Amino acid sequence: MSAAAPSRHITWSRWRLLAIGGALVSLVLIAAAFAEFVAPFSPYDLDVASMLQGPSAAHWLGTDEIGRDVLSRAIFAARISVEVALVAVGVGLLGGTVIGIAAGYFGGLLDQALMRFMELLFSFPAILLAIILMASLGTNILNAMVAIGIIFIPGFSRLARAATNDVLRHQYIDAARTIGMTDARILWREVLPNVMTPLLVEATVAFAYAVLLESALSFLGLGAQPPEPSWGNMLNTGRGFMAQAPWLSIVPGMAMFIAVLGFNLLGDGLRDALDPHLRET
Repeated sequence: MSAAAPSRHITWSRWRLLAIGGALVSLVLIAAAFAEFVAPFSPYDLDVASMLQGPSAAHWLGTDEIGRDVLSRAIFAARISVEVALVAVGVGLLGGTVIGIAAGYFGGLLDQALMRFMELLFSFPAILLAIILMASLGTNILNAMVAIGIIFIPGFSRLARAATNDVLRHQYIDAARTIGMTDARILWREVLPNVMTPLLVEATVAFAYAVLLESALSFLGLGAQPPEPSWGNMLNTGRGFMAQAPWLSIVPGMAMFIAVLGFNLLGDGLRDALDPHLRET
């Protein structure tokens, strides 16, 4: 009986993380996908008579400095964050997977050249690299997606390379080479499926980081531009009204907290669920 208790504890903890993370992520995704139906008002409608109005029956989370509904703007801002995170993580996952698998499988000079370049990118602080890229590409949402995606490539490539090196030590790779499979076929059928699990878990956690980076860029004026709602520019606006209207900062801050917490918990739960060392025999 004593041996079964830790197993039950691991199983409950694993599914609890997945359940909580999945619920929070689903809340964010539903808000992003159905913003037009969920939001009580348009995020662009002005009501000068209701400027800086506190939470009420008409405006559940109050209004901003020009009378726009804060709840509606926070809901529509979720769409921008999810879109940016989805494209950015996709760019990072695709680029990092190709580079990491190529470096790990072929090795030699290709490995050295690719990974030294990845380490060069990795040496820059993420927000600094994002600012440099945005200054070069221009300030809009599309460029923010590309900039954040480039930031993610080194991390994904290092993980893909490590997973590839682990896969290459297994006997089924030697068997595939023995029967005459080409490198391309081995990479597609044997290597890629076996390195995707840690990469997908990392992608889930990277979603949370992408939300933070997009909000940081918008806060600095390099992401979504007003009047487009973004959690970052809502925070930037709200910091000037902390004394008389604290909800202007609290609402987008809590929305970011829910999104980041949800993706992190979901990533941890997936890691526990997919880790063969933690599975029940």
